[in-house]
Amino acid sequence: MYKYISSNLLFVATVAPKASGEIGSVTPEESWLVVYLIDTVTGRVLHRMTHHGSQGPVQAVLSENWVVYHYFNLRAHRYEMSVIEIYDQSRADNKDVWKLVVGNHNLTSPVSSYSRAEVITKSQSYFFTHSLKAIAVTLTVKGITSKQLLIGTIGDQVLALDKRFLDPRRSVNPTQAEREEGIIPLTDSLPIIPQSYITHSLRVEGLQSIITVAAKLESTTLVFAHGLDLFFTHYAPSRTYDSLTEDFSYALLLITIVALVAAIFVTWILSQRKELQDRWR
Repeated sequence: MYKYISSNLLFVATVAPKASGEIGSVTPEESWLVVYLIDTVTGRVLHRMTHHGSQGPVQAVLSENWVVYHYFNLRAHRYEMSVIEIYDQSRADNKDVWKLVVGNHNLTSPVSSYSRAEVITKSQSYFFTHSLKAIAVTLTVKGITSKQLLIGTIGDQVLALDKRFLDPRRSVNPTQAEREEGIIPLTDSLPIIPQSYITHSLRVEGLQSIITVAAKLESTTLVFAHGLDLFFTHYAPSRTYDSLTEDFSYALLLITIVALVAAIFVTWILSQRKELQDRWR
């Protein structure tokens, strides 16, 4: 499936009038949450979903072809996070390898909102134990590095959560192909790993929002969280695979290079000597 990528994609969340107050101030029957994915050029509603018995406030982040949002489920008495991913079905016929080789495809053709591309969506909801103050997503220069959600918790800390946990394609028994793609087996709740707090034991007092900016290295994103306190760090979602560690042994590298050069030189001399002996025969 091909991602539906559009800079004109807008996420909108609305709640029933009675559900705009404090959590629990309304019954599940009187409350519902409706979310929309809208093309801002044409006003076309690409996707609409209703969560009955749910209430805000809603915290959301939109990136590439997906949106993740957080809300409260009154019927289940728990916080939930839902994900919606949108795919471009009009490019589905490009799976033919021969078409890709000879260039008979539409992958490079311009995409217009007025062409009304056929899209499909996939969605899933998960139980999450915390309420949120803010939510963001890691950004890198080329967008190659795995995405992670940065969640501002009620405890004024920033938690990193792998986007793979919020994949609507997750199933209880994923196929071998899905496992190779990195799809995690389905569970009803999202994990909170203590080691995943990028603020460690620190608190960003009065946390209001989280801002991410791509660094020069593809592996790294710059994270700034602010409130009454200010917190800044660089974070590598998939580790620093494009740079050397601080304890890297440069001496060993130099010795290895010198040894290889010496081996090449000795081999060349022996080869020349053998060639000369063969000629004298």
